This record gives sequence, C-alpha cells and structure tokens, in this order.
Amino acid sequence: MTDKKDDDGVSAITTIIGALKPLDNKTQQNVLNFVLKQLGIDLPVGDFDSTHQTYAVETAFPPEQPSPTAAANIQTLAEQKKPKTVNEKVAVVAYYLKNLAPGEERRDYITSEDISNYFPQADFELPVARMALANAKNAGYLIALGNGQYRLNPVGHNLVTHKLPLGESGSTSRRKRRAAKKKRR
Repeated sequence: MTDKKDDDGVSAITTIIGALKPLDNKTQQNVLNFVLKQLGIDLPVGDFDSTHQTYAVETAFPPEQPSPTAAANIQTLAEQKKPKTVNEKVAVVAYYLKNLAPGEERRDYITSEDISNYFPQADFELPVARMALANAKNAGYLIALGNGQYRLNPVGHNLVTHKLPLGESGSTSRRKRRAAKKKRR
C-alpha cells in the first residue's frame, strides 16, 4: 500500500514538470529559482551544477530523446513515411526539422529555403517552395507564423507520426471509391 504522502510528492513532481516542460531552459531556471526563494528552500551546493546552470533534479528527468529507431536523416524518414502529396512531404520535412534534425539544424518552424534544401535530400521533386508551404497550411498541416515561417500543427504532427505511411485502404482516392460505389448501383 502506498503512503498518501508519497503519492502527493509524485503528483507534485508530475504537475511541476508538466508546467515547466513547454518553457525554454532559461525560463525554467527563473521559475524554479523564484519558487525555491518563495518557499525558503536553499539547495545544498552539491545539488547545483554551476558549469551547466542546471539543478540535479533535471538529471532525474532527462529531456525526451528520439527513439533509437528514429530516422537518422531526412532521406530515411522520407523512406519510412512514404508521403505521396506535396502537402504530406512538407509536413514530413517540418516534422524532421522539429524532432529529428541534428542540434544545430533543429527548430520548430519551416521556411521556403528548407523546401529547397531538404526536398532534394529526401529525394522529393522540388515544388514552388512558397506555394507548397501555403498549400500545406491551407490543407491544415501548418500554422503561419509570419516572415515566411510556418510551424507544424497537431494535425500535421499526427499525420506524420500516426497516419504515414498510408496503408492499402488509405491509398484509394475518394474519386475512385465514389466511382466504384456508383458502378455497384
């Protein structure tokens, strides 16, 4: 039987991590410093790593890393996901940039320059980059941020992580299904 006190601690940790996770590192540190000060908690010197400016608690909950089976590059991801339309291809590139790209390339937005750079690497045919981004936004996969930047939204994320590659049932177009239905009548 678990002690109620222990359960409260786990709930508190889960709540705190959930609240801090969306924030950048600097903001997380500022919030933690403020809360510790308000609660009158002084951390022992051994719990603070001055070279990285992080608390030892962070090592207990390391940041999420891509799974070992994650694509090593955009071409591998493209081969795994097999996007068919330009909109799907844009979503795959945006997903790659946000989640799988090497540290210096990783970011949460995509631009027309990324289309020009990553489409050839993925062995995708090059579209008109600005139009491809606008069309993917209109298809519901991206959010416009301004200055030619677009961010993958939850619909685009779910497309890449859960829907692609399309199976046999997903590859039949709506037109073909309607024609087959009319033919049966």
